[in-house]
Amino acid sequence: NYWEPLHFVLYGTGMQTWEYAPQFALRTYAYLLPMAAAAKPIQFLLGRLPPSWMQQLSALLLLTPATTATTATTLLSGLRHENKPLLFAMLRSLLALVSSYSELSFLDAVSENTAISGRIDVAHWTALVGLTAAGNFHSGQAFLPSSSVMILWRLSASNQLRENHAFAILWGLVAVLAAGWPFCAVLFLSTGLWAVWDAGRGGGDAVVVGSRRERTGGQLRLGSVLRLLLRTFLHACIVQALVVAVDYHFYGRVVSPIWNIFAYNAQSGGDELYGVEPLSYYIKNLLLNFNLVGVLGVVSLPVIISKRMAEIFLPHMFDKDHKSNDDGGMVMLMLVPMYIWLAIVLPRPHKEERFLFPIYPMLCFGAAITMREILGLLTKLFSLTSPERGQKREPRNHARVLLGVAVLFPSVAISISRSFALHHNYSAPLDVYRDLFSHASLASSTSAVAAAGNERITYVCTAGEWYRFPSSFFLPPNHQLGFLKSSFTGQLPQPFTEFGSREESLDVQAGKFNDMNKEEVDRYVDISQCSYVVELVPSGSNSLEDPPECLQYMESDSSPGSW
Repeated sequence: NYWEPLHFVLYGTGMQTWEYAPQFALRTYAYLLPMAAAAKPIQFLLGRLPPSWMQQLSALLLLTPATTATTATTLLSGLRHENKPLLFAMLRSLLALVSSYSELSFLDAVSENTAISGRIDVAHWTALVGLTAAGNFHSGQAFLPSSSVMILWRLSASNQLRENHAFAILWGLVAVLAAGWPFCAVLFLSTGLWAVWDAGRGGGDAVVVGSRRERTGGQLRLGSVLRLLLRTFLHACIVQALVVAVDYHFYGRVVSPIWNIFAYNAQSGGDELYGVEPLSYYIKNLLLNFNLVGVLGVVSLPVIISKRMAEIFLPHMFDKDHKSNDDGGMVMLMLVPMYIWLAIVLPRPHKEERFLFPIYPMLCFGAAITMREILGLLTKLFSLTSPERGQKREPRNHARVLLGVAVLFPSVAISISRSFALHHNYSAPLDVYRDLFSHASLASSTSAVAAAGNERITYVCTAGEWYRFPSSFFLPPNHQLGFLKSSFTGQLPQPFTEFGSREESLDVQAGKFNDMNKEEVDRYVDISQCSYVVELVPSGSNSLEDPPECLQYMESDSSPGSW
């Protein structure tokens, strides 16, 4: 949905979904431009690297076997074809790098905020579960607004923990206005409310005292609130003006994709056209991607509230050292958006795993907070049952960290094994299209058609497995994805015209779009038009004899269990 329009921005070709049709305009091109800008220097670099370096990059990022990488690199260099699969892999690696930076920034902010950490263990446990979680493994490199919102929330939260409200709000504005996913605004409501409250109470400037940040002042300041609101309004206008300018360029008129997508999803039956799932769908996803960490993260806020209630009604059970410090408001500020988001997405009939991406950092942070509270309770019990109760013996900080690691280790091991399993069992489509790119490049260069300079389109076809097609980055020039009739009866994409999403495309585009997910039969081609067919062949089937390339792929329908 996003790699294809990016391919169109870079190369002028690609498959267009109905959301990018001018009559609907549900997607903003502003979301694509940062990736398009990043692709330009990468293209320049790939065009000038020696073949040996290209081979190493291909083996590293595309996991191409050494002999295949050497052959493919030599072939593409001789044909002067751009290695688009490698560009695709480098762009995904860039997304993973940005995601890693945002995660490290968030972890650093958590460790610096002594009101939250108190001891450094919270930051350590957040890092442990976040860096190993299977959910973060595939969400961090996904080119999706939900993944981008996850990254931007981390950046916003890290600034908020450092009491830099201006940048905390700015990252939220970018997420809401430029990512093309306005629903994520609820994730940043608490950010804005906290900033307003902090400015209004006259919290003053943050000053560093040793390793701690303290606030000065304490008077009600209406002027600070007004300045905050004015600054936020100006930032919102600047971001929105840039988005409108970009979309005007690509749509040829003033449009508001943010409003269009909000209105479409708000109407009855909008997203339900694309399938409905029970509540258990999200429960299974959270358990598969986070297992124990998911459970600890979801119960974090109830655990904190329960402790606060116990401190109020059972004060004799908590001495000064074991009472909650001033972290309650800040911790809730980090966790409340997760519950608001779950309250919105859980009841929706249409469910997708990517809808949970924005709350993944909150789950990891919440799990660390729950671990802190559980170990704090164990520490209290340890001190109460100790023969030397008067000496207040407690496990040292490093012992608490090690105990937390021991508790979380099974979850970490399961998450890492799932990440390896995802790659091992489901990477076949990417490997097949990677090898097809080299084969098709060679075939097109040696064919009589190419020699004659004919620009005839070569079809690479698929049927029921069309959604596993990685992107047009895996197709050489003059090659196009073709659809064969299958059991799928929804609406399929069609090629971008030279006019892209402008209204002029409606006059030359062969097929039509609809917003009801109704099948458009003009999308299909006859198999006689296909030079290549990529499809999943069930085990035990003899429908294909001696295919050019066949890789193993996990068959979920044949796998035991209900997960």
